[in-house]
Amino acid sequence: MNQPLHTGRLVLTPEDPYLLPDDPEAILTKLHEIGLIEGALESGPGYLLGEHFMQLVTFMGCSPYIRLQADASGEPFCHLLQDGPYPRPKLLCGTNTQPPRCEACRKRLSEWRDSFESCLTGNDSCKVGCPHCGHRQDPFTYDFRQSAGCGRLFLFVENIFPQEAIPSPTLLTALELACIGHPWRYFYQQI
Repeated sequence: MNQPLHTGRLVLTPEDPYLLPDDPEAILTKLHEIGLIEGALESGPGYLLGEHFMQLVTFMGCSPYIRLQADASGEPFCHLLQDGPYPRPKLLCGTNTQPPRCEACRKRLSEWRDSFESCLTGNDSCKVGCPHCGHRQDPFTYDFRQSAGCGRLFLFVENIFPQEAIPSPTLLTALELACIGHPWRYFYQQI
């Protein structure tokens, strides 16, 4: 049987890649309160999307088709997964990931994967150097322009094409409130 192609996902995570929310369950409770999610999926981990999902996530294009329930076809459908928490930040990238930008000179690091890999699996004080200007920075703070990101806790809105959906300010504010004032950001991952 052929595995369906991964459409992509909208990923939400705290802006501070080192932040571990005090109570990850409070985040899910807040998402339920605002209507982003309903109950747990019957067929595995994750949550069905709630009645206010389409108001909390804005879709680009004139008429996107969003499948919100599993059906007999077995086609992928849109739902929410929580990933983490992890003991240290984790880099999530995918086939859509663009080379990151240096915070000092803003040039892209085209050969970034090897230096990031050795740093991410090494010690916490490792820095990745920019080949253009020599600036060294924490690998978890590079700017991937919403094509990858780092964190210790992630929320995945599955079956979303990259750049197809944008979380509303209301959703980002609710996540911030659930994290006691720590702002959240988003990016897209295609596997």
